[in-house]
Amino acid sequence: MNGAAGGARSIDQTVERWASRSLGVVTAITLFAMMALTFADVWGRYLLRQPVFGGYEVTEFLMGVLIFTALPLLCAREGHVTIDILDHVLPKGVARWQRLAVNVVSAGALGVVSWRLFLQYGTLAANNEVTMTLKIPHAPFALVFALMAAVAALACLVNAWCYLHGTRNPAETAS
Repeated sequence: MNGAAGGARSIDQTVERWASRSLGVVTAITLFAMMALTFADVWGRYLLRQPVFGGYEVTEFLMGVLIFTALPLLCAREGHVTIDILDHVLPKGVARWQRLAVNVVSAGALGVVSWRLFLQYGTLAANNEVTMTLKIPHAPFALVFALMAAVAALACLVNAWCYLHGTRNPAETAS
């Protein structure tokens, strides 16, 4: 391995570590907030006969944040649900090309999702859409979701690039 490849690998690992830690922390905090809110809402509803005001709206937004902050991590690690019914009959060389194709198709689909969310963001911002109870604006969440879908698409493209150039093989990602 030459110095340039080693340096590129080091930068790749640094970016992956930073993204994993930052998005992982946001995802974990979001999941904890959802758990705490649900706990408080259930206890308030049954013990105090007073649910958390606007709890349903906050839970909806937290669910979106949870999904879209975890999505880039999931895509980068290729941790999505797969069906391996044909994996044992395919030749080893085909697996790399199969993963390349899956990542390219996934990147395309996530690119479309990101694009549509950006359009939705524009509509929500222009109309000043807010929630019914707490008046939380929808637009900032649509923007974050669009950005996270774009990052997930980029992660799929990076995976595809690595498969194309042989710097990643299917055995590394198998669980």
